[in-house]
Amino acid sequence: MPQTRCGGSVDRMSPATHLQILRWRVEDHLRHSPRLRTALALWHWLRSRLDPRPVAQIRHLGKALGLAEHPAVARLLTEDFRFLLRPDLEPAWRAAVAGHPRYAPLLRDQPLLTRSVVLKAPVDGEKGVLLNYFEYNLARVLALGDTDLAWLDTQYSLIFVASWSPTDYTLLGSALLRLKSPLFLQCANEAERTRLTALHPRLVVLPGLACDWVDPAFYQPRPMAERRIDVLMVANWGEFKRHWDFFLALRRLPADLRIVLIGQREGGRDRDFIERLARRLDVPQQLELLESLPIERVTELECDARVSVILSRREGGCVAAVESLFAGCALAMRADARIGSSAHINDRTGRRLRPGRIAEDLAALLAEAGSLDPRAWACAHIRHDLTLQRINLVLREQSLAAGLAWTTDLAVPHWRPHPTLAQAADRGRLRPAYTELHHRFPHLIGADLMERSHR
Repeated sequence: MPQTRCGGSVDRMSPATHLQILRWRVEDHLRHSPRLRTALALWHWLRSRLDPRPVAQIRHLGKALGLAEHPAVARLLTEDFRFLLRPDLEPAWRAAVAGHPRYAPLLRDQPLLTRSVVLKAPVDGEKGVLLNYFEYNLARVLALGDTDLAWLDTQYSLIFVASWSPTDYTLLGSALLRLKSPLFLQCANEAERTRLTALHPRLVVLPGLACDWVDPAFYQPRPMAERRIDVLMVANWGEFKRHWDFFLALRRLPADLRIVLIGQREGGRDRDFIERLARRLDVPQQLELLESLPIERVTELECDARVSVILSRREGGCVAAVESLFAGCALAMRADARIGSSAHINDRTGRRLRPGRIAEDLAALLAEAGSLDPRAWACAHIRHDLTLQRINLVLREQSLAAGLAWTTDLAVPHWRPHPTLAQAADRGRLRPAYTELHHRFPHLIGADLMERSHR
């Protein structure tokens, strides 16, 4: 395996590196400060109130809702959200989504759906179900013309699975104005559930989290006493994954620990960048840095690790954390992390790491990992089929309450490492629905979506 040997003492770091660490800490504090986020939320709310341009009003209000963490502020912003959710402003909401810097290039250059699965085909007036993972795929659906979107809305119930917390409130507003049916949403973090539920009566927030779609059958954990990796970090090389915080903690842990990091390019950072960072911070362990591994190899390493660590402060559900639980790893996250899967950390699954005492708490978790039972807990609570059962019940009740038929339950999907139908029988049964959608919307749905939903 590719390896890098890093040195070992505090004294070996340069003054410039100590200054950089201080800068990281200050930036980290400011970026995640609840008070500062609330102040920025109110600033964007004020700009939304004062700007006469509807598109600007909508964009500022969407940013404000994403930043607001205080319940009273969120309620205030929700009132304005509902006020702006008017039919006469629908073109402005559509323009706000189409012009989003993340969506605009995708809608122009890569308009085909990815990470989307047909869970049910429409038959004899009974609606089908189309699941779209992540905000950019819902934006692709909303880029349809009025006639095409109306047909899809009539024939299919749409499930949107959020990739981040907070999700995109501007996108939700546009969807609520353009769709007549309920929009089913699975959020990435429980902390956002109450606010999302309060947004609109046609926004139905589903049980479970966006990360709860992992199939335990793919994971064959080694006995804890036979595991060869002490600490595993599965995280892209992006800045928000905060590798520097992990490396600073490693400086206070034994040099003979086996540490493995699995990542992929993100934000201009690659394996070489992380290697240089580890050397700069004088990490004492011999790190194994692995890039762009196939999911089968990632699974093997997860099943061979004692502890899996995630040190982001904020992201979405973080499916790598859930995979680690099914692999039997003790899971470690910062206590102040706003990550959906942090809700799955308990006395049986892992430990929340105290800021300032991350190394101490990691050492304690390594010592007690053998007494935990993360896989059993995950199998009992967050299996992919359990998530589907809970969602199926909600959609069935909603359909019957609206006077619509419900004779066929949803097909079972799983995440491996992207959403796919789990059973061959369902793939055969639903292929005609995929074919019809491709013929009707060739500019949105590729002929190979079932096989290549990961693109």
